[in-house]
Amino acid sequence: MKKLTKTVKCKLILDDEQFNSIKNTLASFNNACNDILQISKEYKVKSKFKLQKLCYYVIKDRYKLPANLVVRAIARVSANKKSKIFNGLSFDLDARTFSFKNMKVSMSSINGRLKNIPIGIGDYQRNMLDGKSSTSAKIVYDKKHKCFFIHIAVGYVFSDTVPSGNVIGIDRGLYNIAYTTARLKFSGKQAMHKRKQNIKLRASLQAKGTKGSKKLLKRLGGKEKRWMTDINHNISKQIVNNAGKGDMLILEDLKYIRERIKLAKKQRTIVHSWAFGQLQNFIEYKAMEKGLIVAYVDPRYTSQRCSECGFVHRSNRNSHKFICKECGYTANADYNASCNIRRVYLDTLADGVMSKTPKASPARAVASPCL
Repeated sequence: MKKLTKTVKCKLILDDEQFNSIKNTLASFNNACNDILQISKEYKVKSKFKLQKLCYYVIKDRYKLPANLVVRAIARVSANKKSKIFNGLSFDLDARTFSFKNMKVSMSSINGRLKNIPIGIGDYQRNMLDGKSSTSAKIVYDKKHKCFFIHIAVGYVFSDTVPSGNVIGIDRGLYNIAYTTARLKFSGKQAMHKRKQNIKLRASLQAKGTKGSKKLLKRLGGKEKRWMTDINHNISKQIVNNAGKGDMLILEDLKYIRERIKLAKKQRTIVHSWAFGQLQNFIEYKAMEKGLIVAYVDPRYTSQRCSECGFVHRSNRNSHKFICKECGYTANADYNASCNIRRVYLDTLADGVMSKTPKASPARAVASPCL
């Protein structure tokens, strides 16, 4: 059985008293986080357990927060790797500080328990929440519309399925955001162009350093993030919908890719803002909902290896084209990479273990055509 957690965003319908109570709770939560952060720095402690022993009673007495909100504040600080000042617009809720029943929410605040708060939802949220229970959520303040939203975490359980259909390799990149062995191609030209424009605009605004430019920078960052999220949602949806029953989706394991690859200075900003992890997550949970399996393979040499003859050499790839120096096979470089991703997985099944990636040499491992 596989478990999947999805977050459902709902608007809280609050009266003035409830609104002020939640706003005051948010302010106290952030202040508490900043105090805990100072204690963490002073005593050089990052462990959640040690921090809790060190400051739980002090923070609870100082800010009058419910016990579990103090615990959640300590957890947030211990997970804060960058040690930045907290001025966030959210706080976390758990099973003791939050409950959800009959499309209404109850939650803890500094003014006591707020019960049976209605939520503003449409058919999509109603279908997601209907018949479900939840033990965690996040309260988020929307500065633009001056209202509170609750992000309710809902768990789903899916039965394991055995792949009985096609094995589909998926290559992710910059020039093409995704290219599959099923010949689905999603160009990244527009995204690249927009990123370059935004990089220039950000540099110009940062150079100005005015209050207005800083405000615009913040708004620009949120807009670009939402735009890229929408693109990744659409791409992942099309990839999963194009797959048939029993198909399997194979991706490269790109964990720590930013630390591993060497880039020219001009490419670094674009690559480091590349949301490949988000696309991976979207493909994963959409596939799970459809009963498809997603697997990962070693990414080494997938762009240099010929999917026809198996010969590996850096010069095989020439920009967006792949031309094998050994057998002369020609293809789109990203399509060839997707075939190699698929082949690595099939070799894994045949060997029972992860097959070794061939090194560049005249001797080649013979591989059958991708399709």
